[in-house]
Amino acid sequence: MAILNKGVWTQDEILEKVDSFPTQTQSEAGRYHLYISLACPWANRVNLVIHYLGLNDAISVSLVDPKMVDGWAFTEVYPDPLNGFAYLRDAYTKSKADFSGRVTVPVLWDKQTQKIASHDSATLALELAEKWLPLAKNKVELVPAHLRNEILALNDWLTPNVNRKVYNVGLFAKSQAEYDKHSQELFENLTALDARLSDKTYLFGDEITLSDFFLFPTLARFEAVYALHFKCNKRPLTSFKNLYRYMLSLYHIPAVKATIDIPHIKTHYYYSHVQINPTRIVPEGPELSWA
Repeated sequence: MAILNKGVWTQDEILEKVDSFPTQTQSEAGRYHLYISLACPWANRVNLVIHYLGLNDAISVSLVDPKMVDGWAFTEVYPDPLNGFAYLRDAYTKSKADFSGRVTVPVLWDKQTQKIASHDSATLALELAEKWLPLAKNKVELVPAHLRNEILALNDWLTPNVNRKVYNVGLFAKSQAEYDKHSQELFENLTALDARLSDKTYLFGDEITLSDFFLFPTLARFEAVYALHFKCNKRPLTSFKNLYRYMLSLYHIPAVKATIDIPHIKTHYYYSHVQINPTRIVPEGPELSWA
């Protein structure tokens, strides 16, 4: 995996340190631009908050190319309309010339300081849901005060145990034993979530919360990508009746549906992960009745 090491784009080096940009935003319409990939489930969290709350006029959004060859890139089809960057890593090195670490989406760019204001999806999604609510067209509390601690705790659980777990199964496992371990854990966790949703519309009842926007991106990609590409196929997602109903109910909300592009998602995963798909062939299927 290519990374920045003291501002130099290089392959798989051990870093002396890993830099980060703390999330620091002011709720000012027009000040920020968000770089995302429609393929990335972490970027999807933030995009979901923006679309669902109606922050689209307050924060502009553009896409990187789904085909990753040498890191996230901007192309003729997917240009950078703001800075004219060729690669997303240019935003990192413009913010800190000797940056060391991975180059990831989402990236929130501060037009005023000409630096990255956030590249942490969890923190940014939370900040947009709370701090930016006065600017939202749809003023829905995704993090109601009486549930805040529970929502944050569930989000902290979902990230390693579901969102990242599919990657542990299909992309990072280096042995059969590792694969078996992570696959078993993933499907145990999905079973637990299916049980949780047996008497609930959403994770915390009848109202959508931020936790739903942490879980949904993984479910929306499961059939088209994770079940085949990542070998997360012990059970089909349809066998989790409550989870599947839940995923579909969220998907059919127009603001949620607007964040999902299955062909774009498939193109990124199957084309970019040459370590597990060296031919870069993108499969035609599966046909999804809901997408």
